[in-house]
Parts: sequence; C-alpha cells; structure tokens
Amino acid sequence: MCRIYGYFDGETVDRDVLHAVAQGMRHGGPDEQTVHVGDAWALGNNRLAVQGIAHGHQPYVLGDMTCVFNGEIYNHRELRAELASHGYRFEGDCDGDVLLPLYELHGDAFVKRLEGMFAIAIVDRRGEPCLTLYNDHAGMKSLYYYLSGDGRRLCFASELRALSRFPDFPDAIDPLAVDRYLGGKAVWGPGTVHTKVHTLVPGATLRFAGGRLTLTHTPLEPAEVAWPDGEPGLTAAAGLLDELLRHELTRMLDADVPVCVITSGGLDSSYLTALAGETVPDLASFNIAYRGDWPADERHFAEEVAAHCGTRHHQVLIDPKDFPGIIDRFISHLDQPNNAPHSLSTFALFEAIHEAGFKVALTGDGADELFGGYARYVKAARDDSATWHRGYQDVMAASGTATLARLYTSDHLARVMSAGGHFADRSGDELARRARAGDHDKLETLLRYDQSERFPYYILRRVDHLSMAHAVEARIPFLQPAVMRFAHALPTGLKVVGDTVKAPVAEAARRWIPESIINRPKQPFTLPIAAMIKPGEAVHDMIGDLLLGPDPGYGAFVRRDAVRELFRMQSERPDAHTAEVLWSLLMLETWLSARNLRP
Repeated sequence: MCRIYGYFDGETVDRDVLHAVAQGMRHGGPDEQTVHVGDAWALGNNRLAVQGIAHGHQPYVLGDMTCVFNGEIYNHRELRAELASHGYRFEGDCDGDVLLPLYELHGDAFVKRLEGMFAIAIVDRRGEPCLTLYNDHAGMKSLYYYLSGDGRRLCFASELRALSRFPDFPDAIDPLAVDRYLGGKAVWGPGTVHTKVHTLVPGATLRFAGGRLTLTHTPLEPAEVAWPDGEPGLTAAAGLLDELLRHELTRMLDADVPVCVITSGGLDSSYLTALAGETVPDLASFNIAYRGDWPADERHFAEEVAAHCGTRHHQVLIDPKDFPGIIDRFISHLDQPNNAPHSLSTFALFEAIHEAGFKVALTGDGADELFGGYARYVKAARDDSATWHRGYQDVMAASGTATLARLYTSDHLARVMSAGGHFADRSGDELARRARAGDHDKLETLLRYDQSERFPYYILRRVDHLSMAHAVEARIPFLQPAVMRFAHALPTGLKVVGDTVKAPVAEAARRWIPESIINRPKQPFTLPIAAMIKPGEAVHDMIGDLLLGPDPGYGAFVRRDAVRELFRMQSERPDAHTAEVLWSLLMLETWLSARNLRP
C-alpha cells in the first residue's frame, strides 16, 4: 500500500516540487520515499511496506517500462507462478512485482487479471511514449489528475491536496460542486471541487500521449454461477458466498505485518470477524464508541461478537468534548467535503489501530450496496409512483432540493438553475432513466447506480484517506472481484427475501455468529449528531462559532440568515434533519478554512 504521484510530458518539473508533492502525503507511505525522473516525466512513490518488505522497492522497471503502484494484489502468487512459466524471474515476494510482466504480455487488458485494489501508473517508452493510469473495478484507490494550461502535461497524485503542490495546479473552486456535495453528501466523480481537476472513476484506464488524453472503462465480466442443484436458492447462495469470502480472507490475511479487524457489532463486520478468527490465532478486533450514554451505541454487540469469536478486543472510547479537535485534524485528510458524521469516528478508530501497532485492518464495507442492505433500496424498488426517484434522491442528499432552494443565496440558486437544476434532481432523473432502460430490474438498477456513482466517493474515499492518514491499509473483502461478480449474478429475489434485506449475507453468517446479531434491527455506523448538536455539547458550540462567525466561506453559496435560523431551531428543538444540514455546512466550512480557500 502506497501513495503515488507523477507527471508526463510538457515542461519539466523541478525535483523540489516533486519532493513537496511526496511530502504532502507522506502520512500514507512513511516507510520509503522514491522517485524516478526521466526525460520530461517522473513517477514517485511513498511506501507503506506490507508485503514483500525486503524487496518491494518502487518504481518497478522492466526494459523501457516504469511503474508505480498503490494497493494490494491478492492473487499475486498465482500470477507469479504463471509468469514464471513465461520466463520471468522474481526476487522476493512483493505483489507489485507482477505488474509490468503482466502488462508486457497483455497490454491494458492486464488489469482484468488483477484481484485486489489498485491505482497504477505506467510510463511506456516503447513506440510513442505514453503514461497510462489504471483504477480498480470498485474504485477503492483514488487517483486525481489535471492537464496543464497548454494541454501538454498531465500531473497526477493519490491525494488532491498533494496534487495541489504542483505549481500550475488549477485551484479554482467549482461553485456547482457545493450543490453536488449537498445533493449527494460528497462530491461524486469524475469531477472534483476544482473545475479543471478530475478523478478516475472505478475501472477506468486513462492514456496520455502526445497531448492526447483517452479514457476507457473495463467493466467486471459477469460470473456464471454453478448452482449446486441447478437452480438459484437462498441456501445455495449463502453457501457459495461463504466459500468465496473464506477464500478471499485466506489471501487478504496474508501479510508480512500484523492484521486486525474492525468489529462494529453489525452483521457484515461480525461475520468477517468470525471468518478471520478461523484463520488468525489471537485475532485483534477494534470497536469505537463515545464516552457517555448516546443513541445507537453498538459497543455491547461488538463485545458479544468478540467474546463469541475469541478475539483480543480493543474498545476505543472518544470523548465528545474532544470532537472539535478531531474535526480539525480529520478534515485536513478529506480531499473533498464529505458530510458523513462517522468520518470523525473512522479517523479516531484508525488512529487507535495505528497506535496499537497494526498496519492492516479488515472492514465490512460494501455488503449493503451489493446485496441490498438498506431499507431505502427496498422502499424505492416497491414505489410505483411517477416521482419515486425524487423521493429516493432526497434520502441520499444532505437536504432535499426544496430546502436547498430556500438555503441558497439568490446568485447561487440562479447559477444552479442555469446549469440544469439541482444535482440531486438530475441524479434522480438519471436513476429513473436507467430503471426505464430495463438492463436490470429496478432493485438491481438502484444497487448498480449506488456502486458506481455514490459509493466510491461518499464511502470509499473516506475509508481510504482516513485510514492512510494513520498509515493503515483498509482491506475490503466484500469488494473483491469474485464477490462482486457473484453479487451481480444473483437474482434480486435472493438479495431481499420478504422483509429480510441482504438475505444471503444473513443466511451465510448463521453458522458463524450469534442469532442476536443476525436478527437485531439494522442501524448505521454513525455519529448521533442530533443528540450531539444541542446546547452544552462541544459540536454545538463549534457550529455556533464557525457558521455564525464573520465572513464564513459558505456565505458565497448559502444564506447566513437561513443558517442562523437553522441553528436557533436546533438549539431550541434538536431535530435529525436540521442537525444533518448544520453538520454538512460545518464540514464545508472547515474544509474551506483548512485550505484557505475563498470561493
């Protein structure tokens, strides 16, 4: 796991600049910093040494090809054996060693052979020199890029803030990104908060040569499920899923550094904890909670799972009075505004994991999006009204578009309308269009849309950046290609059975974890902000100081008098919706402030 950066063609970039870019994300790769400088190009790497520690030095070089890589390739041993049969020889056991030989044999199609998570950059000087960037099928690892003003040079980096250290970085803020943020709880790709800066979408390949930029997409190939009795069924689906996950975990628990698991107390993480515990003796598990008595406290469920699985359990407790300081720290590692309240918890949890001596942590992310784990999917799928998509998108937004129209300044509202209307409305319309197209049934359309449009930016960017802020690699078993292909091949009637969401996961987990965990009501892993944004609480005071202070950055987009009224309402009658809007604006304001950005 690493952080990568570089540039290709155009005006030469000084080594001092490259060093500054690397230093901007050294937290994610503290073990080794290297850069290979060529003729008007460079590839750099900050290494977090996890696999093949003694020999995994980057960049990798093979003839006229040079490569840097961020991620983990879990099938590297199988690929290494295959490549050896073609005459390639390897020293050590680093997973990245297989990349250039595979590329030499298969060209861009080599990414179809990779099982894991990755962002890869290759400079190929055979024939017309080119730089090619690759992103994994789920978008687990980020890459941001921009073209120089003359279009002759492309610069890229794993983190947006590091990328901004290139001297010609186009830092102009896209004002419409604020509507995308409030309408989607994060800035969905491929655009970013900066007008001329983009991010690779899941499964993307970007080739840059001779000033020409070409983007293509490599979708996951569909799976053919070998049903034991020839017909799909829930019991069979659960058995196949269990087999897949146990296989993936065997590979994902293989590391040259200690591995732990995050145990929230929910179904997905509890199931993975049990499976991992079968492989790793004295497995360490981690849970985070807040001092005091708060709604949706899951620590007792996590403790029950840990006791059942025999893990060495670490209960991390943070004090709400410390939240303002944690917010100031984690916001600097979020490349773009993200309204998820549990960003605070995620940051503090990975900090505790790092302090306990772990470099790798398993997480249960992705199961809900693949197998239909949220009630909102089911409600929308069963809604036959003509406006179902608008209601669904309102749930996905920090605030509904009617409320946003009242919050925005007249100038910003006019700007949003002239650009085609609210992002949330346009997103909902696109979702409805896909549902009408009939490529999948309505529920599967909702799931695929979430997986490609929202999930990579709202959840995966947060997991990646907040874990790497503490030099911890987050591994995500549910997002491995074989599991995703299997989920895509399942009929939705096996994903939601009656009132049981995520039915194959629940059925598979029955042999591993207590029924009390399987049958408990689902609740999100989040911060109880409605209870924490009220008079006397530290976050309430922080919101009052920042959002009602003089000349806030959000004032270019949102009416200050409307925010003052929201704060008054929340102070007098705490409410979940009002709290979420205020929290979202707090994240926007602290993000702008941390970067000294003024719209």
